[in-house]
Amino acid sequence: VGARAGERPRRRMVGSTKRRELLPQSDQDEPPNTSSQEITRNGNGALIGNGQVSSSANNGLGAAAFDDENSAPAEYRWSPSGNWWRDMLHFVGPGFMVCIAYVDPGNYQADIQAGGTARYQLLWTVWWSSILSIYVQVLCVRLAIYGQITLAEVQAADNSDRMRLLNWMIAEFSIVITDLPEVIGVGIACNVFFDWPYYVGVILSLFTTMIFLVFERFGIRVLEAMIVVFVGVMSIALFVEMALVGVNVPELIEGWAYGFIHVTAEDIFTITGVLGAVVMPHNLYLHTGACQSRRVVREEGVVKQAVWLSSLEPVFPILVSYFINMAIVSIAAESVYGEPNAEEVGLTDFCIHFQYLKSGCVLWGIALLAAGQSSAITTTYTGQFVMEGFLDITLPTWARAVLTRLVAITPCIIVSVLFPQDLNLLVNIVNSALSLLLPFAFTPLVKYTTSEKFMGKYAPPVWERWLLRGLAFGVYLLNAIAISAPGGGFFGFVFEEEEFSFRNAICFFCMLVLQVFLLWWQATTAFTPISTTMMPLEQERVYEKGDFAEADPLKRSKKLLRSLEMTEQEEEHLDPVTGDEVFSIDDEDDTEFRTTGTIT
Repeated sequence: VGARAGERPRRRMVGSTKRRELLPQSDQDEPPNTSSQEITRNGNGALIGNGQVSSSANNGLGAAAFDDENSAPAEYRWSPSGNWWRDMLHFVGPGFMVCIAYVDPGNYQADIQAGGTARYQLLWTVWWSSILSIYVQVLCVRLAIYGQITLAEVQAADNSDRMRLLNWMIAEFSIVITDLPEVIGVGIACNVFFDWPYYVGVILSLFTTMIFLVFERFGIRVLEAMIVVFVGVMSIALFVEMALVGVNVPELIEGWAYGFIHVTAEDIFTITGVLGAVVMPHNLYLHTGACQSRRVVREEGVVKQAVWLSSLEPVFPILVSYFINMAIVSIAAESVYGEPNAEEVGLTDFCIHFQYLKSGCVLWGIALLAAGQSSAITTTYTGQFVMEGFLDITLPTWARAVLTRLVAITPCIIVSVLFPQDLNLLVNIVNSALSLLLPFAFTPLVKYTTSEKFMGKYAPPVWERWLLRGLAFGVYLLNAIAISAPGGGFFGFVFEEEEFSFRNAICFFCMLVLQVFLLWWQATTAFTPISTTMMPLEQERVYEKGDFAEADPLKRSKKLLRSLEMTEQEEEHLDPVTGDEVFSIDDEDDTEFRTTGTIT
């Protein structure tokens, strides 16, 4: 509702939350005229007349981009236009933002390892991890659009304070280590361009990220467009080299279709690295927030179509990311496999194996820089969603970016200064650690999206629920095996050594602790009854801080009771002249508040 001449801002109180809205000057002296249309207010405080919903919505990435009054600024609410392409284009954006995580430097490292050590035999892992990613993003869409809630918020609302804080710390840890390969990628890119030591580029990554975040003021679609450009740059550089290097097509098809028949114990570490690099846990928090930047009219038919279109939207970018990963695997298979110390080749020296592209290292540096900077933007937004959802704390975007990057660059500086030859190993460890952290985001997502208690009639059919639960258990089981199996990259070496040393005893104890903790958390999350439900589908969410983040049910009850008490006061205090509801708040210095029309 735009401001008109002669209007002045007035404050309105709903429960304990203050809003800024505009009322005409004439409303002070005359009772509202509702004879021509019924005027009510929806859950957002927006005017509704004759069934028409006004344009008030958020203009950014969900709860992370609201104004200082914590209410949603004006924006169009989508409803079907009758033109499929126009409707589809409205929802394009979040999928590309999410897909950048599938082509970040961590993915590059996993692909190089897969191609350099097993040629095309592990390409099936990249493919099925990408298919799982599509399914995961569909679940994120359902939770975000049907439930109007992020994954962090629903975890906070449905858990005790201790469990809420534990889940928050795990989510923050996954975000920070996700940023490690991005930081390393920028350091390698600066080394390629200017021959600087790795640690110089690592430090500069803090400032280059801030440059890209400057574009946030132009709107989230500008950032989304920049990410699309970055993906295009990476695609061109890698596809050209893939075409020139000469791919063994029959072997590629075999590895893609049934390469799993050649898997050995030595491949477990690489497989978990691919899974962690492709289905990154922070993406689940990101997409449940990013989807809410596309607000829709809250009618069942409209919401269902929005869910369908939003579910289709990430398919194309994720498939594009798969073919980019396939290009890197192919280049590594033809150029790295069979070379001395092929298992040690990675981000730092991959470009010297480019055989045909002149200035191949320059293009590789551009790809690393584009991937690193784009991923830094997505981890920043993910950090906002996680902190707001679990803790009800909102930081400016720049502050969140600086905080995440400062934590991430510290270990990268240490390794790049003292052990520059081990940067590739550090990224390998991060990829496997992300796979280990994946159940901490995937299991809750499956739990709530498959629950009839939470989703109501919008829960998936029984067969799909059990399929999803089976996938969640499979992800947990793969990581449990990787922790203890020889070749898994964690503690399996304990069982390979003949002599049981003190070091092995310590590692064996750490392995047991990690296994017990992972099993306890998985069982607790999966079998603890759900105590909350999603808000009614037709009710539009009011994006205020703390609506879902307060884990204590008593606090939420007190907040609701306070809102009801205010409603009773409004009914008891009517202005006899204007018919407006007038009441005073003690802690607001007896300031008079007026509301006009019908409050719903």
